[in-house]
Amino acid sequence: MNINLHRLEPAFDFTSCESSVLLNQGQTEVRIDGNSYTGDGEVRLDLLPRANIHLYGKFQGVPAVDALAPMNGQKTISSFSINGRQVEGFFLNIGGDATAQEMTIKWCPKSEPINGVGDESTQMTRVVFHLFNFADLLGTRRSIEQSETTRHAIEHVDLTCDEWKVELKSLLATRDNIKALKAEGGYRLTHIGGLEKADGTSFSGKDADQCLKALRFFLSFAKGGWCEPICAVGFDASGNRAWESWSSPRDPWHTPLSWFDPNNGSQLATLFPGFMKRWVNDDWREALHEVIYWYLNANHSSRGIDAGIILTQAAIERLSYEFSVKDRRLLTVNGFKDLWASDKFRLLFSSVKIPLDIPAETSELQLLAGSSQMNLLDAPHALSEIRNSLVHPEHKRRGQFSSAYYEAWNLGLWYLEMGILAICGYSGTYGNRLKQRWVGQVEDVPWKK
Repeated sequence: MNINLHRLEPAFDFTSCESSVLLNQGQTEVRIDGNSYTGDGEVRLDLLPRANIHLYGKFQGVPAVDALAPMNGQKTISSFSINGRQVEGFFLNIGGDATAQEMTIKWCPKSEPINGVGDESTQMTRVVFHLFNFADLLGTRRSIEQSETTRHAIEHVDLTCDEWKVELKSLLATRDNIKALKAEGGYRLTHIGGLEKADGTSFSGKDADQCLKALRFFLSFAKGGWCEPICAVGFDASGNRAWESWSSPRDPWHTPLSWFDPNNGSQLATLFPGFMKRWVNDDWREALHEVIYWYLNANHSSRGIDAGIILTQAAIERLSYEFSVKDRRLLTVNGFKDLWASDKFRLLFSSVKIPLDIPAETSELQLLAGSSQMNLLDAPHALSEIRNSLVHPEHKRRGQFSSAYYEAWNLGLWYLEMGILAICGYSGTYGNRLKQRWVGQVEDVPWKK
């Protein structure tokens, strides 16, 4: 696809709603126990049954002994490459016509993303990436695009930090695609993004990879579920495709709770510089990687609320350690290790001015806290006691907190969201997951009140 340098548009044909999208094609080579065969190959983003990058090869002149042997384990495919680039992985299917010495292979990469064009030293001035299944957000600015006789409002969100300038943009088909996702699930393109250096200079493939990884965690934290930039394409100053990174969306459509309110796109713009300031620090990048990974898994309620309680508190403790020990040096490693879990939580929350009281919205937790048998002092105490009753089989109150599991899960995630926002210096509004609210209803973060 050709790209208009002055307009942000998809770099691949994701708008057709096909279940398999062609990303690249060229000569492919396969080696079977030392014998090499070449043929025609394709790289595709397959969306069914689950999204994945697959490579396809069609080869001629392959003896039956080599074409059939990998399927029964008699021979191995030692390598598979396209356009001279070897892709580690494994075959999913081998077909063709053995009598005509024709063989087809469907190859699954070992990992994604795959650097398919260019390398980490390739220079570019702009990257276009694609977002599947993101929230139906209102932007910080709006433009109008026309399709036949219909005019469409296009939402834009501009993210800027010291080094990078990022634009998120909705599409003509965004609303229709989100409507289809709500009805059918699966995967659909909802937004595209553009990435440039803030000063307009060129940057390398390695730089692009690092920024895209930061955006993967930033945007996923906003949605409350995995939502990452995929199939990124880097363009040089002349508009030529110089670099490509092939990848697939991670999760099918679901709508988790989150601090981010889609009607307030400015929340993303407000958080981005503080998030990136933490991300460029090696220690904080590692911590945020772990904490947000646990958060996203914990926030997926279908995977088990009890498991989510445990993961959430592991993430809070990790965040508290990074902040209290390594960043602020409030106490030593051993001093932190000797604290009760509830004290580790209190140390973080009190330092960034997040209230410790059990909120009025968690009536079951308040009821338990008011019981003389439980004697729960505050929210950190309640959360840690419930977690301990789940992980320790000998816990004296094991099974006594089941009525409050949902509230403990949701409250723990609220604390984790607030902790991450506070660590990043965020002082804007947010959607409070503890309250029944409508889209667009937001409030100030607690430390701003």
